[in-house]
Amino acid sequence: MYYNNKRLALSIFWVVLGALLIGLSIAEILDSSVYSGMGGALVAVGFIRLIQIIRYRKDENYREKIDVQVKDERNKFLHLQSWAWTGYIIVLVEGIGAVVALVLGQETVQMVLAYSVCAIILVYWITYMILSRKY
Repeated sequence: MYYNNKRLALSIFWVVLGALLIGLSIAEILDSSVYSGMGGALVAVGFIRLIQIIRYRKDENYREKIDVQVKDERNKFLHLQSWAWTGYIIVLVEGIGAVVALVLGQETVQMVLAYSVCAIILVYWITYMILSRKY
C-alpha cells in the first residue's frame, strides 16, 4: 500500500506545523513574514496529501493507477534519467554562470556558483565510487 499510515501521520504533521507557524507569526512571536508563508505552504501541501490519501483509500481505480505508477519500471527509469539530465544541466548552467559572473566582475556570485559546481562534482564522484563497489 503506497499511502500507508506513516504517510497519513506525516501529512497531518505538516498541517499542524504549518498552522503553528502561521499562528506564531500572527501572534508576532516569529517576526518574519517568511514563517507565515512557509506555514501556509505546509498547510496546503499537508491538505493536498491528505486528500490524496483519502482518495487512494476510497477509490479503487485511483489506487490501481497510483500503484502502477509507483511500481512501473519505465517510470523508475524515467525518474533516474530526469535526475541525470538535471545534474548535467545544472552543472553546465552554473559553470557558464560562474564564467559570466567573473567577466561581469561579480566575484561573490562567481565564487558561489563555482563552489556549487565543485560540490556537485564532489558528491557525484563520491556516489560513483560507492556505487562502483556495490555493483
